[in-house]
Amino acid sequence: MRAYAFNTWSVSDYIKVGLKGMPAGSLVGLDVTYRCNLRCQHCYFIKQNHQSELPVDEWLARFEKMKADGFPFLICGWIGGEPLLRMELIEKGRCYFKSNVIFTNGTIPLPYWPEVTFSVSVHGTAEIHGQMTGVDRERYQQIKKNADRSDLKVVIAFCVTRLNYACLEAVLQEWSHTAIQGIVFEFYTPIKGEGDRLWLTWEERDRIIDLLLSLKKTYGAFIRLSDRILRMMKSEAAGRITSHCPFQKIGLSLDPLGEVKSPCQLGSQADCQRCGCILPFYSAVLTQRRYLIPEFMQGIWERGQEAFWNRTG
Repeated sequence: MRAYAFNTWSVSDYIKVGLKGMPAGSLVGLDVTYRCNLRCQHCYFIKQNHQSELPVDEWLARFEKMKADGFPFLICGWIGGEPLLRMELIEKGRCYFKSNVIFTNGTIPLPYWPEVTFSVSVHGTAEIHGQMTGVDRERYQQIKKNADRSDLKVVIAFCVTRLNYACLEAVLQEWSHTAIQGIVFEFYTPIKGEGDRLWLTWEERDRIIDLLLSLKKTYGAFIRLSDRILRMMKSEAAGRITSHCPFQKIGLSLDPLGEVKSPCQLGSQADCQRCGCILPFYSAVLTQRRYLIPEFMQGIWERGQEAFWNRTG
């Protein structure tokens, strides 16, 4: 959560939300485009078969109408498709939101937008990432070069599947020597009716979460998930959260034509009973004060630590 959306928040922002809670529409997932230059095996979006997109001026008119109606405009995740194929829309639209996260596959050089967070999809070492996405070793190195930017806020998004779970430690080791701010892990969510070719069983997922909790002793906040959220993702808690997904209380998902997607960005065909997306668990923290305040306090502490080391390092 902190890695994605709150890098630009002040301490007063944390306190205000901690006291009042997150309003409806706080988390927006906006499908910038239906187009993408990759065809990843685990991608939910290409299975939704979108074929057109709203022009930039119509999106801006939509934002103006939302603004007039009192929409909060707190956090926007610019997704798709490959969102950097439509930089003009993000360039103009991000000004409406307090925080912006751009979810990109990293094949396009990142624009110099230092106030946003870039979430670059990397799903394994060069060989495994290639199996997941079709990217060859040379292009993987280009993605790494694009993401390794000390002048930008960049995190890695790693979707854990049956194909790549064995290389978590190798990826942490490799990317800890770059300028990225950390790695966010989530699990593959299958479409209804899909088998276990990519999806990990609950027992396997629990073991991987235990591994991540253990690796945090070595990598600390470089694993950009709190212990609390990781434990929420385990089998004994996950089902209670995803069966009444709290994202629906504070989230809004919009497809490339600006239409509302339900129940979330994964669409109506997602198998919520086997959900591994990070959003339900972030949303659980944001909608429950007993989790929200400690999580925010930890975020403030980590920001202070990072600022100290940046000054002294």
